[in-house]
Amino acid sequence: MVGLFVWRLWHRRNKWVWYTVNMFVFGLKMIVFNMLADWRRAREVNVVKQSHSQAHRSWLKPPAGWIKVNVDVACSFQPKEAETLRLKEALSWTKEWRTTKCVFESEAKLLADAVQGTRGASFFDSIVEDCNKLIKYFDEVLLVFIHRSMNQVAYLLARAACSMSGLLEWNTRAPYFITCTLAFEEI
Repeated sequence: MVGLFVWRLWHRRNKWVWYTVNMFVFGLKMIVFNMLADWRRAREVNVVKQSHSQAHRSWLKPPAGWIKVNVDVACSFQPKEAETLRLKEALSWTKEWRTTKCVFESEAKLLADAVQGTRGASFFDSIVEDCNKLIKYFDEVLLVFIHRSMNQVAYLLARAACSMSGLLEWNTRAPYFITCTLAFEEI
């Protein structure tokens, strides 16, 4: 912190020497604190991004203070729209928890790219726009493309849901058909 303060003083001095711009010293402390907070946030997001690099091929636990939501869908009709609707539903559901830092993982690369890029006017793009509106409720959200091997539990749950009727929740025990995968991934 002392180094940051000295650097800002040096920066202030250079503005005066080179551009004859006088900066008030009173706000210097607040500028330093804001820069430090921004640096910490950026560093935390960088750690999360690095932990989700494609070098890993199995599910990874989220960093402390973050929650992770794996999104997958089981259908053969318009899969990109279905995956996007599942993301929208997951964002809406997670928003109610009042959590601020979330990682959403999907094996739909097109979806991950669309949320972070420009959009058109298709049905898919309108759902992506809805997702982006929901993302604004969070302090930090990462939507990460992952390989199916990293999303195996979500994949198995999505496939099993096709043969189940009604809504099901597992609050205390995992369903039997994913226990081996959970044990293998040491969750």
